[in-house]
Amino acid sequence: MRRTAATLIATAGLLAAPVGQAWATGSWTEEPAPTTAEFGTLLAADSAQGESWAFGYTSDSEGPLGQASAVYRKGEQGWQEMPIESIGRLVDGAVIAPDDVWTISLPFKDGNATTAHWDGRQWTQVDLASPAYAKPEALKAFAPDDVWTVGHMYATRGMAQHWDGKAWTDVPVPELGEGLYSLSDVNGVASDDLWAVGQTTSPARGVALHWDGKAWTEVPVPDVNADPGVPEGLTDVLALAPDDVWIGGYSGQTNREVPFTAHWDGTAWQVFDLAESGKITQLVQVGDQVQLFAVGPNLEPIWRGWTGSSWEGKLAPPMTRVYGATVQDDGTLLGVGDRTGAEARHEPSTATYQD
Repeated sequence: MRRTAATLIATAGLLAAPVGQAWATGSWTEEPAPTTAEFGTLLAADSAQGESWAFGYTSDSEGPLGQASAVYRKGEQGWQEMPIESIGRLVDGAVIAPDDVWTISLPFKDGNATTAHWDGRQWTQVDLASPAYAKPEALKAFAPDDVWTVGHMYATRGMAQHWDGKAWTDVPVPELGEGLYSLSDVNGVASDDLWAVGQTTSPARGVALHWDGKAWTEVPVPDVNADPGVPEGLTDVLALAPDDVWIGGYSGQTNREVPFTAHWDGTAWQVFDLAESGKITQLVQVGDQVQLFAVGPNLEPIWRGWTGSSWEGKLAPPMTRVYGATVQDDGTLLGVGDRTGAEARHEPSTATYQD
């Protein structure tokens, strides 16, 4: 990746702050997902028109055997399972309306990655362009005929595909000087103002791309660690306006990652380092505040809120590690993931925060 000048602002102690240090005015209500499976994880959530949906996988054992795709819908009667053919681990979902829902999958072992669409009555599997090579990682939907997914093409390059209401079409992404790269998240405020983030393969460095309605272009991000031998990557993006974009990532070796965030003001990035280990799992706007969820080095749940000058601790749900989050129509915050705690196994779990 091309290196670029940026203002680096160190914000020590984002994860080090005592849990519940600030804004502990509400409470979490935790609910297990309605499944008979012994294990599983929910990886994504979305909400629209009074319904919330959660996407992930379940398993009858802690290993790869017996794994199945899992979707749950929450309406006035609470959570219910939405049976779906087992097409792989559902890594993201997008809800346009109760009868217009998308999810994407990565195969458990063999087979192709794919997408599936809910029309209010049934799920229909919809192949991506070049299905034998496409590996989707994230979704963003603006309308029934305007849906995006990003990821990578197997062993080749980053990938962006667009649904126009009839078919998925591959949309060219730029070739980078570092060669191979993958995209892990996508977000935007309009169909001509879209961001995607990920990382290069060797050396591992963060990648940010912007779509202006005509083409994807790279927007260079600063290296948090100047040592090219220290891997870095971007995992999350939250776009609120053309001059208000947040990204989340990590720097460091596996199991010793140091998370960080960066903010785009329309001209340059400002980077906010996190002083402890962990991985950001979700950036989300709740009301007028940007918040993040993360998982700490001991798999503990972490929740933080941006005050305008720093990140401060919030009281994370005590028994749910949050991997996906969405603001529901009533303004409450829904987090989905799996159970944590001394007696808990990896079971699909949800938690709702009410002020």
